Amino acid sequence: MTNLKEKILSIFRTKEIRNKIIFSLFILFAYRVLSAIPVSGIPAEALVQLFQGTQLGDVLSTVSGGVLESASLVAIGLTPYINASIIFQLLGTVIPKLAELRKEGADGRRKISMYTRIATVPLAILQSFVIYSTLRGFGLIGTLGTLELVAMSAALTGGSLIMMWFSELISENGVGGGSSYLIMLGILSGIPGTVRSNFITMDPTQKILFFVVAIVLVVSTIIITQAERRVPIQYSRRVREGGAMDSYIPIKLTQSGVMPVIFAMSLLSFPQLIAKFVVSKNYSEGLTTFANNVQTWLANTYIYESMVFIFIIAFALFYLTVVFNTDELAENLQKQGAFIQGVRPGNTTSDYLKSTALKLTVVGALFLALVSVLPSFMIHFGLITASVITGTGLLIVIGVILDMKRQVESMMVVRRYDKYL
Repeated sequence: MTNLKEKILSIFRTKEIRNKIIFSLFILFAYRVLSAIPVSGIPAEALVQLFQGTQLGDVLSTVSGGVLESASLVAIGLTPYINASIIFQLLGTVIPKLAELRKEGADGRRKISMYTRIATVPLAILQSFVIYSTLRGFGLIGTLGTLELVAMSAALTGGSLIMMWFSELISENGVGGGSSYLIMLGILSGIPGTVRSNFITMDPTQKILFFVVAIVLVVSTIIITQAERRVPIQYSRRVREGGAMDSYIPIKLTQSGVMPVIFAMSLLSFPQLIAKFVVSKNYSEGLTTFANNVQTWLANTYIYESMVFIFIIAFALFYLTVVFNTDELAENLQKQGAFIQGVRPGNTTSDYLKSTALKLTVVGALFLALVSVLPSFMIHFGLITASVITGTGLLIVIGVILDMKRQVESMMVVRRYDKYL
């Protein structure tokens, strides 16, 4: 207990870390203030009725940061930004120009980031119009005038861009992963109300079972998220007594963190939102029937959770190719005179690291996907009566908290070394 107290005091004594924590709290305050500012033309009651009791409402609410149903300035949240990111991640595999930019390092990433921001604007405008048209199609709101419609769309688009800006500010000046930090805040904000409403209806046995399941899920998620394989390497040019100096390359089971979970949720929300829009418009019998079928399929627990399972694994494997450049890593090892015991430098080292990372990622992705769908299936089969937080929400919250912990610890290590420079 004393060590924990000393560690916390040490963190707040460090000016850089203290400033980052204060900045993150300031963004939290600003975010909650904006979430209380209503947008004219869309009453909160209409959004609640539109998405009440649907998986689409839960998904959009989570990705937006838990403020969708408030019909506030930041109601659509980070959904357009995340969708734009998914689009450019996927296009990077088929468009040579984008693939080249990804290989250019920091400059290339800055250009792709700029394109992503630009693409966020039309996607936010489109989503605001889709939500308005869907509400009007179901008769939940009246027809807005041209000026009112433009003002409503501009307000929602502006709020989405502010959320995008907040996420980038957090990544640069705060503690946390930007967009995932804001999504985590939205998830956490809904937990107290859910706990209160669920515990009223639970008997003592159900409460005990609920706590046991929650603890097992949290502990196992932390263990798997922290797990890594250390590939030993040797530096032939750095000699110490007894031989060459040894080191290692850490390869995590969950190399891409919680991004596959966020991407899977965001991608699955798109067809559901479009299907709801088509049904509200009633364009033609065939199209409306197809849209109704899409909603029915995705409302089925088995189908929806199976798609979540598949998408998380697919995005985890895809994201590995984006964040873990084995060719560059192998080249850097060769330049530094480092090698993996029993593996030839160059392409052979790259292939070995790629194969190792792929095997680990498959295991990690299977675990992420399993935890994401497990609470829903347990509720469906009556093993537990309710879940305070969804499996995907649990992964996001734990992943972000562990990432913040790692960031703070790394800054503390740098501070200790700075004393000797």
